[in-house]
Amino acid sequence: MQITLFSLFMSVIWSSVLAAFNYFCRKKHYFIRQLGITNILFLYLFSIVRMLVPYKFSFTRVIPSKGAFSDLCKGAYANNIGTARISPLSMLAIAWAIVSAALLVRFLIQYMKAMHEFSAYRICEDEQCQRVFQRVLNHSSKQMKVRIRSSASVSIPMGAGVFRKSIILPEETYTDSELYYILRHEYTHFQNRDLVLKILIHIYWCIFWWNPAIYVLKRDFAQILEIKCDLDVTDNMANKEKAGYLTTIVTLLKNAEIKREQKLFYGTTALVARNYESEIIERFKIVSASAGFKRRNLIFTGSWFLVFGMLIILSYSFVIQPDYGTPESGGAAGGQAVDRPYYIECIDDTYYVHFGE
Repeated sequence: MQITLFSLFMSVIWSSVLAAFNYFCRKKHYFIRQLGITNILFLYLFSIVRMLVPYKFSFTRVIPSKGAFSDLCKGAYANNIGTARISPLSMLAIAWAIVSAALLVRFLIQYMKAMHEFSAYRICEDEQCQRVFQRVLNHSSKQMKVRIRSSASVSIPMGAGVFRKSIILPEETYTDSELYYILRHEYTHFQNRDLVLKILIHIYWCIFWWNPAIYVLKRDFAQILEIKCDLDVTDNMANKEKAGYLTTIVTLLKNAEIKREQKLFYGTTALVARNYESEIIERFKIVSASAGFKRRNLIFTGSWFLVFGMLIILSYSFVIQPDYGTPESGGAAGGQAVDRPYYIECIDDTYYVHFGE
């Protein structure tokens, strides 16, 4: 069992294929009804695990490849850039590490700055806030310490903090029902540990930032968490209550449009987000028909997980590597011997012969 450039290459391909396949299936609400939103999340984790485990096992079959792929690999491995004794592959690896480290450090700084800013917001201690939040706690199966804060600098209610949890409210006047739906939504995010999942996905993106499929996965993962939270909040609600919940979302969107534009920090959760109209419409459709999303087809779910499991096994069964063949005898035109020193280098089970002057 080892990690090679070519096993990493296969991990990128298979992880992207699994993520894209799951994304296009997830966009069909039929799959959400049959599988359930939680199982959709687990299927996304399959593609993430495949990327994080880029091993070549003893049973993995090597498929040789000639032509442009072989020439590209040979150039990346054997050639040097200018007079420096460094290959293009090494330069790419260094660039990968530098950008990943910069993204991780930037996110850490942004997170610490945001938490420091949120901690300075005013704690809501008015009678309405305390009364409505107690109602939220009464309807929750898990009790946890969460502070309710408010600030004029935010335009969208949000949840923040992994250890010191806070629900941040814009300084607006809310009815009891609006405040209840807002607090219930953000508190449910904390119960489901959605903020932790969002941060882990963002860290995953920081490391594999060069893979375009991860951008799609990151955005859709956040949408799935919102859909799951919507379904949890509206579970057992009557149609009138669901209508009130959706009306609250519309009201918050209108208020956000009136205020100055605010960029939502990824290390938070929010009931609504601007400039994501298609996602909001999808959530409306699912909440409106949430009774149909409660049923699970166990046979369909088991079969779908079996298919994904077989794809994972198949992805480790082979790896594509360049094939350079055997050098011709004599090594020069006319069959004459080549009077030049050479050395042999072995890289990822592939041997390269280098001739020098």
